[in-house]
Amino acid sequence: MSKKKNLYLGKAGQFVVMSEFLVKGWNVAIPEVDIGDDIFVVKDQNGDFSRIQVKTATGQKKKYDFSAQFNIPLLQLEKVFTPDLTYVLTVRFDGKWGCFLVVKRDTLLEEYQLFNIGSTQGTQLILYVKFDGKGVSCGNRNWTRFYNNFDDWEEIDH
Repeated sequence: MSKKKNLYLGKAGQFVVMSEFLVKGWNVAIPEVDIGDDIFVVKDQNGDFSRIQVKTATGQKKKYDFSAQFNIPLLQLEKVFTPDLTYVLTVRFDGKWGCFLVVKRDTLLEEYQLFNIGSTQGTQLILYVKFDGKGVSCGNRNWTRFYNNFDDWEEIDH
């Protein structure tokens, strides 16, 4: 895939993640300067604020269903934020969106450091995620708990 096409796919992934938060009743904003946050998510009633980094991949057909690869900058993964960063890894497969892996930065760092998920290439952590009828896995780890897990952002009735 060309670099330009990747930019379009990445922006589309960002917008689809934004729409998920909007449907749940949360306000969203794109920072004017991207220094690691793709989306700010705000609960208007009380100002609860979340920082979101979106990573987008195209799913690749496999015999078990499909897989996707995500590249995470190690410096970003290792940096502590306040409020902390949450990654939303989204996949476009077979012409559709709908797969979201919602993983807090510290949890993803723990998965990498303690359970050796992914591999490093230069300054990037490369994650290979497998989706099948039984769930989601990354390396030898079950990641089904992250699948479409927007539990920290309950639906708001306006």
